[in-house]
Amino acid sequence: MSLLQVNTSFNINLSFATAPFHIRFFAWVIDFIILILYLLGMSNIFNDLFQGTSNFGLDEILIIMPLLSYHLFFELLNNGQSLGKMTLGIKVVSMDGREASTPQILIRWLTRFVDFGLIWCFIFLISNQYFMGSFLAVTGILAFVLFLSTKYNQRLGDLAAGTVMVYKRVPYDLNDTIFREVNTENYTVSFPAVMKLSDNDINIINNVVTRHRKSNIDQYVSSIASKIKTALNINPDMDDDIFLEVLLNDYNYLSRK
Repeated sequence: MSLLQVNTSFNINLSFATAPFHIRFFAWVIDFIILILYLLGMSNIFNDLFQGTSNFGLDEILIIMPLLSYHLFFELLNNGQSLGKMTLGIKVVSMDGREASTPQILIRWLTRFVDFGLIWCFIFLISNQYFMGSFLAVTGILAFVLFLSTKYNQRLGDLAAGTVMVYKRVPYDLNDTIFREVNTENYTVSFPAVMKLSDNDINIINNVVTRHRKSNIDQYVSSIASKIKTALNINPDMDDDIFLEVLLNDYNYLSRK
């Protein structure tokens, strides 16, 4: 198991445990079984309904398309998790630790034909399509070797999309950092001098503000606010606790520009 080290925009290092090969393989097996059961179930339903007569292409629409779009559909709507991945507690994320975007998931899906070429090659060989079967066998082997040789067990689709598979249950929460949701469209910076403060200073301010919400520690708030005002040479006309809240929001906004 490898650890993906992510350095946030606030210089806080987070580590994510990447999913090893055997976990990803078992997740794929679960998904494969689900698809086979779906294929068998829908085939029996169509055989009973149409009894070999023309069905106007409904089998392609209701059977083949869901099989091909299964991973795309679930990873888009289920935060990077198919049913197999969800069962084993792993998910697809971006290399920066954020949720995988729609383009990233789409790229991963488009490359599945190459990444899983060893499976497709048997289908073509059985159909006497020897050229395509051989071609997919070679590309499938190369893709598998690439998968095993990458640091984070990334398949070709992951490398192309900039994604990685990690365990969903990570010991981090953005609420534990100084991250704050700020409306970047209409936000007005009150104290641009906040960027003169060090990362340690900002973390101390955040800890004081967080603790102040839970218990009455006005003396600490006043003390830290006084020191910050002196350091930045500012004298805002607002309560100390409000001042520190605005200061943190300014830092979050300016850090992401």
